[in-house]
Amino acid sequence: MKTDKLTQFLALLQAENRIQIPIEIRQHLKLESGSYLKLRIHTTNNWGGHENCICRLASDGRITVPWEIRAKLGLKPGQMMRIFLYTEV
Repeated sequence: MKTDKLTQFLALLQAENRIQIPIEIRQHLKLESGSYLKLRIHTTNNWGGHENCICRLASDGRITVPWEIRAKLGLKPGQMMRIFLYTEV
């Protein structure tokens, strides 16, 4: 039986709906480019504003947030958010 391990970090929404995953987290979890990640995105200014999604890790260590989630949460480039990253153990 596999369980999910939870890792969280703060991130800024960059241009083109991209989020940089810190290199320490990528190395610790041994994440490879092209792998799919399960995320929960919380905005820091909305109470209860969060969405779940599955994103693909690019070779530069970034993921792209789907535009539907960006629109629903009202995210703008430069906005701070808390990312919860689920990985299987």
